[in-house]
Amino acid sequence: MNLNPPRSVRAALYLLTALGTPVALYLQAKGYIGDLELALWGAEVTVVNGIAALNTKPE
Repeated sequence: MNLNPPRSVRAALYLLTALGTPVALYLQAKGYIGDLELALWGAEVTVVNGIAALNTKPE
């Protein structure tokens, strides 16, 4: 499978997940979002990590 979005899109996704995860955890700790929303965020991060893994070059 070759999923290769442009580099700028990938960089934006990686930055969003890196910055968004602490924000999501903070919002959940404050009670603004629940467990379901946090689980959804976790799924989004998993998809972005999958894209990163698929775009690594073999040795």
